[in-house]
Amino acid sequence: MRTGAQYLTALKDERCIYLHGEQVDDVTIHPAFCGISQTVASLYDLAADPENGMIFTAPETGRDSNKVYMIPRSQDDLKDRRQAITRWARSTNGLIGRGPDHVGGFLAGFASFPQFFGRFADNITRFYHQVLEENLFVTYVIIPPQIDRSKTAREQEEAFLQVGVYTEQDSGIVIRGAQMLGTNTAVSDHLFVSCIVPLKPGDEDYALSLVVPISTPGLKLHCRPPYASDKPSTFDYPLSTRFDEIDVLAVFDDVFVPWEQVFIYRDVEKLRAQFFETPAHVLGNTQAQIRLVVKLKFILGLARK
Repeated sequence: MRTGAQYLTALKDERCIYLHGEQVDDVTIHPAFCGISQTVASLYDLAADPENGMIFTAPETGRDSNKVYMIPRSQDDLKDRRQAITRWARSTNGLIGRGPDHVGGFLAGFASFPQFFGRFADNITRFYHQVLEENLFVTYVIIPPQIDRSKTAREQEEAFLQVGVYTEQDSGIVIRGAQMLGTNTAVSDHLFVSCIVPLKPGDEDYALSLVVPISTPGLKLHCRPPYASDKPSTFDYPLSTRFDEIDVLAVFDDVFVPWEQVFIYRDVEKLRAQFFETPAHVLGNTQAQIRLVVKLKFILGLARK
């Protein structure tokens, strides 16, 4: 089981993050990110404590992992998964919406039906096993840049406003363009890149589903203005200093992606179907509903107080 200290150490890599036009050297100490990174670290410590009941033996690996990542196969599994997600949500009063359990649920959904991905089935299975083994924090960018919503990717004025395939090589692909809305991506381990907006025939270059480490060369994260930076204390600002899940625009400046990290390639129909013909949409958004129930209880309690 991953500890909070191990998570924070993993963030000290070569990731390229920009805030107000300046590059951030270390998200674990920068005022905009240290609060949220410490909060996520506390989630890992909570899960690693056997007293909290969040550890299970993953049948895929035969090793301990976090129940929030499990593929539920029975009513008891559904209950265990729900209780684990609720345990995390209660520790933050539901104020962390895009923690490791969110995209972790989508990946569990993909991995529960790997044959959907055809020739890339082994890739999704392998990466899901890595998530289980390393308790990875994966975030996603699945929305094109907000430019002209009446046009699809190939109809825009420039070819690579939305992320797409620039070149194909024997060992992988090179992608270029941008995608959003990467909530918490600056303090995560890997980025899932895809598109949930329906594409049309002719948009094949943009019909991608893949993962890249945040430290991948050429990946640049441009952050929205933070809420935490100018706050004098956690006591006076208990929410913004600890729970600011900063959104980013992910820019792919000719990023090389090995074939082993690709799940869907130039397939418009399969791109949208990945969320609904696998349990990904159900498992990922069950997490969202669980934490929103916890958040609603917090708001009700605050109002009653």
